[in-house]
Amino acid sequence: MQTFFSEITALCRNEQFLHSVMEKYHYDPEEYPNLKRLAGEMIPCLETEAGWQDREIQETFPGRDQSFLAVGITLGKGIDELQEKYLQNGFLTESYMIEVLSSELLLESYRAYTEWVVVHRNLHVARLHFLGGEISETSEQKISSLLRLANLPMLLQELALPVTCNAAYCMIPKKSVVFYAELTKDAFTKCAGICLGCGRRDCSNRMEEKENFPLRFADMTDRPLSYGYARIFSKADVK
Repeated sequence: MQTFFSEITALCRNEQFLHSVMEKYHYDPEEYPNLKRLAGEMIPCLETEAGWQDREIQETFPGRDQSFLAVGITLGKGIDELQEKYLQNGFLTESYMIEVLSSELLLESYRAYTEWVVVHRNLHVARLHFLGGEISETSEQKISSLLRLANLPMLLQELALPVTCNAAYCMIPKKSVVFYAELTKDAFTKCAGICLGCGRRDCSNRMEEKENFPLRFADMTDRPLSYGYARIFSKADVK
């Protein structure tokens, strides 16, 4: 497994990053010392257990100027254990803070990986494809079959990551992601990794606009909570 991106681990010490997390998740200013402390506790876990891996996909895809890479990124089991420790002791705020910090670190990891591809492969990532996502009717059948959620166990095995999944396709450790990176030689079509902060209005991956304002975050209304969020909020309901 490749060593985790050092610049992402360093964000746990970056006050600007931590304040941006505070603002995004609407924390009160007095919560900052707690968030900063938890970010510091996450650093040893990231330095010893976090990492990533990619593998070239040998198949060819008509209409694509390059192939795909299978990619996996994990923050490691230590983050799960740290979050579970706070959860089991009834510290729901701290457990949720670890959840949001982990989510933001994974988001930043997409960008870090796309930049790594440019430097080490002399190619660009045109798009990130996630398993189990919505597949348009116009998508090529070959790509659609690649993105079936049932392929997750096989993909994890191919990547040789210290990550498994259960029968419901929940990955263990939970703070892990896998996706396919579509490559291109064209720098103009490269992907920023995440839509937030990307100024390209011509991008085919751009989310729809409502009332002439671009959606910078996916609309999560009425969608089921992820496993991590469900664990926290279900715990909060216990009297």
